[in-house]
Amino acid sequence: MITIAEPIDADTLRIRHEFLTRQDLQLSAGGVAELLGVPLRHAVIILESLAQDRFLMPIADGRYSRTIAR
Repeated sequence: MITIAEPIDADTLRIRHEFLTRQDLQLSAGGVAELLGVPLRHAVIILESLAQDRFLMPIADGRYSRTIAR
């Protein structure tokens, strides 16, 4: 039986790559929207998704940074 996976969002992959290659990167939804050239609501969805996956963590000032495994 073949199952169909959820589509992979290219914008989410790009932001994930940015955070992997730039370890001290901290971005807000506005920063993500500007970097990718996407609507703010799409940037919010991307960041919330990556936070839900525990890849990013929100900072008190509205930015997100990489979750570091210890």
